[in-house]
Amino acid sequence: MHVQPEEPMTLEASVLREDAVRRTRQGYEVDVHLAWYRSLPLSCVEDLSIVVAGKKASRKDIRVLRDGRSLTLDDLAGLADEEWFVQDPLTVLVPDVSPLAQGSETEVEVTLATRIPYIIIGPEQALVKPTHVARKVTVR
Repeated sequence: MHVQPEEPMTLEASVLREDAVRRTRQGYEVDVHLAWYRSLPLSCVEDLSIVVAGKKASRKDIRVLRDGRSLTLDDLAGLADEEWFVQDPLTVLVPDVSPLAQGSETEVEVTLATRIPYIIIGPEQALVKPTHVARKVTVR
């Protein structure tokens, strides 16, 4: 009997989980997890892009849901006092005028650039950790 090896559990593997995508009337909600082992301020999100079913969401159209607020990616830069806890997803609203039906399988890609403020790599320059994850998910 041949046993398939388990997918290794890495920080990158946890960014986008199988149940991360939900259909809404306006498109999708995508839960993105932090690709780091410690919580970080929301201001450490340098960039985020999401592709669902081959459609890349425009940076200006992406919104992050946080405590009842709908924030742009640029809004996050000012949130140095609000933590993105490592166990909690960041819920990202991805607009799509014709979202896939619930139960559909599709490929989703997340590219996340996260600044690690305590790892200094140059004069007044912190490390920015790039993460790219692509996986098949079922739209809920």
